[in-house]
Amino acid sequence: MNRSAARSRLPVDRLLFTATLALLVIGLWMVFDASYVKTLDSARMGHDAFFFVKRQAVGAILGLGALFTMMRVGYWHLRRLAVPLMLLGLVCLCAVWLPRIGINENHANRWVALGPIRFQPSELAKLTLIIYLAALLSRVHCNVRDLGQGLGPPLAVTTLYLILIEREPDLGTAFVLFLAVLTQCFLAGARKRHLALVCAVGGLAVLLMGFGFGHRAGRITTFLHPEKDTQGIGYQIFHSRLAIGSGGWSGAGLGEGREKYFLPQGNTDFIFATIAEELGFFRTASVLGLLCLVGWRGFRIACQTRDRFGALLAAGIAALISWQALINVAVATASIPATGVPLPFISYGSSSLVFLLAGIGILLNIAQNPTPPGQPVETHD
Repeated sequence: MNRSAARSRLPVDRLLFTATLALLVIGLWMVFDASYVKTLDSARMGHDAFFFVKRQAVGAILGLGALFTMMRVGYWHLRRLAVPLMLLGLVCLCAVWLPRIGINENHANRWVALGPIRFQPSELAKLTLIIYLAALLSRVHCNVRDLGQGLGPPLAVTTLYLILIEREPDLGTAFVLFLAVLTQCFLAGARKRHLALVCAVGGLAVLLMGFGFGHRAGRITTFLHPEKDTQGIGYQIFHSRLAIGSGGWSGAGLGEGREKYFLPQGNTDFIFATIAEELGFFRTASVLGLLCLVGWRGFRIACQTRDRFGALLAAGIAALISWQALINVAVATASIPATGVPLPFISYGSSSLVFLLAGIGILLNIAQNPTPPGQPVETHD
């Protein structure tokens, strides 16, 4: 018999939940480990060894609150909120340019301040766009195999998001979001040749307007010739490679790393270098294994979900986390040109942490409800 009322919540995905908590704990420790050597010498930070980790702990608490909230709120409600959330993301991305709201630091407009609250709109925008595209691509009349009417609308909204993020400038986040959207469209059924065309157009766009910021051309040159400017624009990559190479198989030991004294972004975008130096290959591989486990569980949840919206939403969140981790590690190892992308759950950054944990909460909710209300559950007499 078929009874929609027979639908029941499945148990919590313990693998995903445990892996996320483990990464959160590792992140808090590594943020402290990679930052205390500088904060102790900084009068601006009150010579407080716990300056950054206390802020990260606040982000972790807020993020866990978001995680448990999203676990309790049925993910299918997000379908009705997809358009308002998409518009909210656009408004927040535009707000970085508003006087007294947008914050300019280091020649970048990436933050907004609303009273005591300060956050990066791009982190919110990543999640809102994934939700919107999952709702759009799961509509019955959406023929994603058609480049114009099917794939055109989601790509148009994505392009607007990417332009706003890239102009902050934050090419790294825009690149991660671009890859996640392509993954989501591919899993929705888009043709490979259409996605290849989108990649070609995107690459051409980066060549035409992406080098309006001089430091990007310098990063390309440093990537191709890392030995030429080790005291200038290549300084951070040089010390990151040195840290990773000196870690060896077993590492220098927790707290014993030397290169964190020289890495300007050792607790943010280049925290992987400190992990590799202090933990060594084997234990660093365990950290990467946890990140892989989170990504794999996300895609696995997508495969097990009977609701198309839930499946595409889970796949999009898993793609975001997976691509971001891959790009961060690739930058730290000088496998690709340097770009600012934090290591998920580990790098310092409260905005990133809060919205990542909210995404995990959505994944856990989808895992517990593979068949949402309104869809029949097949049972056998």
